Amino acid sequence: MSGSDLGGAPSLPLPLLVLVAVLMAAPMVLALKKVQGYPARFVILAIWLRYIMSAFHEVTFSPVVAGLSLNALGSVAVAGIGLLLLNPRHLLFKPLMPVYALILLSLISAAANDGLFTALNAAVKHVYFLVLMVAVYRALLDNGGARFFSPLLWAFAPLVVFQLLSIGLGAVKASEFDGSSSYIGGYNHEATFSIAMATFFIVACFATTLPRVIQALLSAGLLGGIILANYRTTMLAVLPLAAIQMVSSAMFSFVREQRVILAVILSLLMLVGLFILAGFSAERFNDLAVFFGDPGQYIKPQAEFSFDERRLLSGRFYIWSGYIYAWMEGSTLNHMIGFGPDSWEEIFKVYPHNTIVAYLYELGWAGVFLLLMFWIMMFNLAIKAPVEDRATLVFAHLSFLFMNLATMALWQIEGVIFYAIICGFSLFRKVETGAVKRHWKASLHPV
Repeated sequence: MSGSDLGGAPSLPLPLLVLVAVLMAAPMVLALKKVQGYPARFVILAIWLRYIMSAFHEVTFSPVVAGLSLNALGSVAVAGIGLLLLNPRHLLFKPLMPVYALILLSLISAAANDGLFTALNAAVKHVYFLVLMVAVYRALLDNGGARFFSPLLWAFAPLVVFQLLSIGLGAVKASEFDGSSSYIGGYNHEATFSIAMATFFIVACFATTLPRVIQALLSAGLLGGIILANYRTTMLAVLPLAAIQMVSSAMFSFVREQRVILAVILSLLMLVGLFILAGFSAERFNDLAVFFGDPGQYIKPQAEFSFDERRLLSGRFYIWSGYIYAWMEGSTLNHMIGFGPDSWEEIFKVYPHNTIVAYLYELGWAGVFLLLMFWIMMFNLAIKAPVEDRATLVFAHLSFLFMNLATMALWQIEGVIFYAIICGFSLFRKVETGAVKRHWKASLHPV
């Protein structure tokens, strides 16, 4: 199983956390002053607050009111404030309609199973995503596009400080059966921390107004932080984006005639690097080679799994089998709308570790259809982005989609933040491109 199933890591010392939170508030406030408009300030503050609160997980994860933790109450507050701040017209963009349909489906599925209250958590996450995505779009509109990402970087600064402190204090977490270690800044689990670091990396990739050297050094440092967090899914997910960033950054530094030769050299260097990484991490990634040797043998009921098969890839296939076969044994209604949001908590010991499997079990075929529809719509926006941002956006979407195949990025607010930033930027680029085209056509055919 994953670390989340084995138990969370202890926080850093509380006095140290308080001191860091106070100190890191200063650059965050400066970042707020550098941006224009309430949506931009809302995005920076909401993200910073989430990462700070998650570092205090021994306090913020415990129920305080009506079974809700401080983290949950914080998410509700962010979602509510976002709804009040944003222009209602922006919340009605056509690409957002599948998310509203998912909220409605969650309510219907909950009512048909264990009651409407069980849909609260899912509804809050969906609304949180909507308001943050639209706020990112609006922030980009108000702040000259990619210029917004430079001040946004300061919202992620606590992550680096926390990780450095965990290294300095030797606060390491043994995260897997193979004895590997993770430096996660005192966070509860390496999945949460690594997704937050991956989001930091994505924003650094988007921050094209930074000097190239600063952007390259920051990106390299963040990749190192992701490796130290040692969550296999996230490491694999960011590799394609890291590769395309390295290639594109280097390519634009050379004249056109030299770029083909440079691309070949960089490709060879990346292959050598991957082989070296594989050599150092042979045990860590050996499960992947075992799986790809015969993937079909893992499609079977849990009772037929051997002891070694149950441990493969941290038990992913064993976990998925339990959910899929349980869903297959449900009624026709369950097949269509699932067993209800978060219904797995009553039956299974661990969460599904795959967003599609989770939606199939909780919301049935209807949920999977709406989820995939939204993913495809967002990916389509990325494909239609201007050429200077297209590759970065496309690979950012692919990184997110890969994460959801082996963990549940959308189950965590950190993953919601990750996807909201990507989708907000994709929407901005689509709307901006459409506005430019309309202006160009109007200039050709003036009234």
